[in-house]
Amino acid sequence: MDQKDTRSSVVIIEAGAGWPTWITDYQRRAPNAAIVAQSATDPIEAFRERVVRRVAEVATQHQSLHVGILVCGDGQEPERVAVRREICRAIVNALDSKGDFVLAANEDCDERFKHELLDLVGELAEERAGSHINVRVRFSTGKSGTMPSVVPATVVANEREAAGNE
Repeated sequence: MDQKDTRSSVVIIEAGAGWPTWITDYQRRAPNAAIVAQSATDPIEAFRERVVRRVAEVATQHQSLHVGILVCGDGQEPERVAVRREICRAIVNALDSKGDFVLAANEDCDERFKHELLDLVGELAEERAGSHINVRVRFSTGKSGTMPSVVPATVVANEREAAGNE
């Protein structure tokens, strides 16, 4: 088996975030992919717990994580910022010695948010100084595959049922 076939990746999508086309390039290098997406109704703390648990599972199952990506929504509330930082650290700490971490957002987000993400990437890079882990930030259009929110199937079914009763 080719070594790259055993490499794992994790993609975390916050509610309201798009699916950048460049993600597929990273997934080709680490094809054993796990994806965790936050639904529009998913509480931030439940999302954090699910992500941290899944990152640990993937790292354990594959002995390490080769690629980790967090695609951010536009949320900048203090609780979201704290959870985002915790998720980033969980991913970076699970990466193998030559892993890649990418923090991403839409290019049309406001400048303050861009600077916040750049600061976070700088902190993560400093914490891993001396390692061969690549820590990056990317801003992209998010046009391809944009999914503004994920709505649980039960909500969709209930809405269809209610529409049928009118």
